[in-house]
Amino acid sequence: MFLIFLIPIVGLALAFLINKMFPKAQFRGYDLLPFFFIYACHLITLKQKRPEFLPYGFFVFFILVIIIAITEAIKNKNLSISKTFRKIWDYLTVNTIFWYLGLLFLMI
Repeated sequence: MFLIFLIPIVGLALAFLINKMFPKAQFRGYDLLPFFFIYACHLITLKQKRPEFLPYGFFVFFILVIIIAITEAIKNKNLSISKTFRKIWDYLTVNTIFWYLGLLFLMI
């Protein structure tokens, strides 16, 4: 139970630290957050005795979205792959945070 709260806090602290150490880098600290929040979601589903594949299914879904977006960008040649990848990854970050908060709400 303790890890459910500790892992996202460690992820947020690491994101803050990376942003402070490398303020002008293209890679931002919160780009690491999905890895921490997906594992915390996995722990919540284990605690609730729900199917364990939910967090990983969510992650695989977004990997497939990234592959499709890159394929379309290559076909159309007018889409920037890096901008498309950045938007999808930002969307993944926000969704994992909301998914974690939703699972916490359901756990309580």
